[in-house]
Amino acid sequence: MSSEFEQFASELRVEVGDRGTDNLRVLHSEPEKEAKNTLVLIPGFGSLASAWDKLLLQMKDDYSIYVIESREKHTAVLGKKPDLSFNRFAKDLAEVVDYLVLKDYLLVASSMGAALILRSLSLKLVSPTYVFLVGPIQKAEIPSWSWPLVYITFPVVWTILIKPLAKLYIKYIYLDRTQKDQIKKYFGYFDNYDVKKVRKTLIKFRKFRITEEEIKSIDNPCILIGAEKDKAHQAEWTRKIHGFLSNSEYFDLETNVAAHSEPLADLIDEILARK
Repeated sequence: MSSEFEQFASELRVEVGDRGTDNLRVLHSEPEKEAKNTLVLIPGFGSLASAWDKLLLQMKDDYSIYVIESREKHTAVLGKKPDLSFNRFAKDLAEVVDYLVLKDYLLVASSMGAALILRSLSLKLVSPTYVFLVGPIQKAEIPSWSWPLVYITFPVVWTILIKPLAKLYIKYIYLDRTQKDQIKKYFGYFDNYDVKKVRKTLIKFRKFRITEEEIKSIDNPCILIGAEKDKAHQAEWTRKIHGFLSNSEYFDLETNVAAHSEPLADLIDEILARK
């Protein structure tokens, strides 16, 4: 999926991992005037900056922005037998933040990206000023019946069989069909997948869990964003995580589209104005 934000951003390649063979793409933009703050965005599993274009375009004139694309994406360059464990993803985030020498910054993410942030916070790997989590999850969302399909998801099988089935499932079962922009967004993810990386990562993530104890160990200021009308990311999961956090607030932005666009940008400005 093409991203409008990329037209205004420069591309950085940041080395991560223990062996020096892996690097991630980071998109960076600076406002012409002095930045209000620094925003670090981690798109969800398989998704790219394009999913957040409306938010990024609204915020780019006032914020220093970094978009970190994690290692399951087609933009990542990985060595042979890469580490695709969930903890490695969490460490990648910390290593990129350290490389960029960020001190005062915001972390923003949704779904699996938000889960990645929760793990990083619980391990005390990062220390952001504020965290904005849209529909965070505590475990892999893939339905149990679909795991056999994951294991046979090789490129040819993906193209001929699984991608068409996945699009039908997304359109008619997983999402609300009235949310056409959200459906289009998911279809774009599928079309840009690095199928080999995604398959290996999903298999690694099958048993991933973020426990209640891990979440309760986090004391960073967290803003939890629910989308009560979003069929895909049930708001009750977000409210549950909000209940575990000792220093959090919960806001409902109703739809997935609103939680990735201008309404979320407005909420971020509102929260920061309190400081």
